[in-house]
Parts: sequence; structure tokens; C-alpha cells
Amino acid sequence: MSKDDDDDFYRPPAPTTAGLMFPARSKFTVRGFTLAMTPAERYWRQIISASQHERATCLLALADPNLWNLHDQPRPVSYIDASGRQRTHRFDYLAEYRDGSRVAMAVKPAERVERLNFRSTLAAIRRDLPKGFADKVCLITERSRHPKKVQNAELLNFFRRCPDEEADFLVAELVAGLTDELSISDLIKPLDLGARGFRAILRAIYAELLQANTRELISINTIVAPGKDRP
Repeated sequence: MSKDDDDDFYRPPAPTTAGLMFPARSKFTVRGFTLAMTPAERYWRQIISASQHERATCLLALADPNLWNLHDQPRPVSYIDASGRQRTHRFDYLAEYRDGSRVAMAVKPAERVERLNFRSTLAAIRRDLPKGFADKVCLITERSRHPKKVQNAELLNFFRRCPDEEADFLVAELVAGLTDELSISDLIKPLDLGARGFRAILRAIYAELLQANTRELISINTIVAPGKDRP
């Protein structure tokens, strides 16, 4: 068997596909990246972010079960500002969803949105958006998200990087017979999988096999119920 055929052979993640790279050191940006595998690509790739706000937005987008692909720093778009001048804007993310819709995401601190009157700018960008680029333009500030949701999304992303098909299969079978609410601890106890069971449960929650309150940090004491996509 060659190394190319060996599934255990380490393959580094693909680099970002971003159209703009931030300087590694800057007074205005804090560059980082998130490792992710989207349903569209099925391989690990770096998704860059220039701030914690952007990284949180990235994690929440990746946790959405309807997400198909996520593009960081997509190609810039042109628009005419209030003074009649042509300008360009590059969105932070462009999300593609399973239903074919596309959402352009502008991530900014709430203070900057107000100080720069960015909503007015975004309205002009939305008006002049090229056909087919996006179906919706979305402004995201730190007020748009719940901190516990971000923590859960980060945990999910970490657990996705430790795939466990056996544990996922056993949890899916268990969930198929679930008829009532109970704690994660009680649900996975019969499987005797330890931490593997908890990781599989979290993945099942975000696959909508189970329902849970993601505005609270998910733990073994979290109450879960049958989800809408349960087999």
C-alpha cells in the first residue's frame, strides 16, 4: 500500500482560499485561522480571520447544519457611495447553503458600525451588488451572537477534527429510539463510550439528530430531546 492510499497518513490542511491576506503583525488586525472541513469540500482547510469577532462568526457559520461552503475574504465588489464615487468592498465571509442560497457577511464591532455610519454604506453595497454574488447581505456585530453559542461552536469544531464513525453510528442508533428528554449523561451511559460518547452527542446535536439549548454551555448534564432530523 502506498502512502497516498493509506488513510492514516498525515495530510496537512489546505491553505486558505482567501482573496486577501492580512499582515502577520498589525496595529489593526489580529490574524488567525480556523481549521474546517465543509460539506462541499470534504478536506481540511484554513479559514482566516482578522479578529476574534470574525473567528466567532466563522465558528457559528461552520456549526450551522445548513451550511454547504464558507469562503473567507471573497472577491471585492464595487458600489457607488453617497457622494457618487465608485468604491470597493470586500466581505469577510461568503456563506453558501444547502438550498443554494448565498449570504455575504460583513463583520464589524458595533462601535465602528455607528461611528462610520456603516449601515448606510452597506445599503449602497447591497443596492449595487453584482447579480449572483449573494442573495442576502448580513451585518454581524458582537451583539448579534450569544457567547455560549460561540463556545459550543468552538467545541464542535474541535470534536469534528477527531472523527469517530463508530461512536457516531452508535449514538445515531440510540437516538432513533429516543422518545423523551433526558440528560446527555443518562443517554450515553448504556454505550459505555466515555468521552467518545459525549463528542458524538455534540456532533449529533449540530446534525439536528438531537435538540439542546445551545445558549448554555453543553455538558454531560445538558438535557437533550429528539431532533427534527432523527432517522
